[in-house]
Amino acid sequence: MSLPQRALGWSALGLWLAGTAALPGAARAEPERAEAEPAEARLHLGLRTGFGLPLGRYAAVRTVASFRNTDVNALADDTYGAIPIWLDVGYRWSARWMFGAYAMAGLVLPKTAATGDPLGGGCPEGLDCSAFGVRLGLQAQYRFAPGDSLDPWLGLGLGYEWIWSDLEGEVFNIPVDASNDYAGPDLAHVQGGLDIRVSDGATLGPFLSLSAMRYTSCTATDSDNALDCELNEQSWHGWLVLGVRGTLEL
Repeated sequence: MSLPQRALGWSALGLWLAGTAALPGAARAEPERAEAEPAEARLHLGLRTGFGLPLGRYAAVRTVASFRNTDVNALADDTYGAIPIWLDVGYRWSARWMFGAYAMAGLVLPKTAATGDPLGGGCPEGLDCSAFGVRLGLQAQYRFAPGDSLDPWLGLGLGYEWIWSDLEGEVFNIPVDASNDYAGPDLAHVQGGLDIRVSDGATLGPFLSLSAMRYTSCTATDSDNALDCELNEQSWHGWLVLGVRGTLEL
C-alpha cells in the first residue's frame, strides 16, 4: 500500500472512532433536552406578595356633586401604597411559554391629611379611612432558562381594576359616612423576575411589575345618598409592584 493510501486509511479510521465516541454523549444530551420540554401542558400556579407604589392621578378633571375639580389629587397624595395578594393560574404550553389569568386583591394604606390642608390628600384627622383594590386579567409569560436552577422570565398582561374607599367618623359632632369608588382598564403591565428552583416543579424568587391604567368611571356616596361623579378628563396612573413570587407546576 502506498503512503497516500495508508494516510487515507488512517484518516477514515480516525473519523469512524471519533463518531462512535461522540454517540454516547449525544445520546445523553438528548434526554436532558427532552426533560426540559414538558411532554404535555402543565397547570401553572403562582402566588405573589410585596408592596405597590402608586403613580399618576385619578383624573385630570373630575366633577363630584356639581363641584368641578381641575386639580385632582395624585394617588400618592392619598396613599403610601398597597400590599397585594396576587394569584396566577395558567397552563405552560411549552418549556418557555405560559398563558393564563391573574387576580390581585390589595389593601391600600391611606395617608393622614395635613392639618392645614385637609383637601390636599389623605384621610382627614379624626376620621377612619380604608381602601381596597382588585385587579383581574389575562397574561403571558416567557422564561429564558427552563430547567435551570436560576430562570429569568418576562411577562405582559392586561385586564381591569376596581378600587373602593370609605371614610367614617365625626366632624364638629356631625356624622360623616362617605365613599368614593373608581374603575378602569389595566391597559398593560410589564413584569419580570427570577425563578429560583427549590424542588421539581416549584420555584421561589423576586419579581417586579409596572402597570399603565386609566380610571374611566367613578361613583360617590354621602350618608348612603348617591352623588353625581364624572371624570371629565381622564389621566394615567399605575402601580410599581416589587415583591416575591412562588410557583408550582402540576
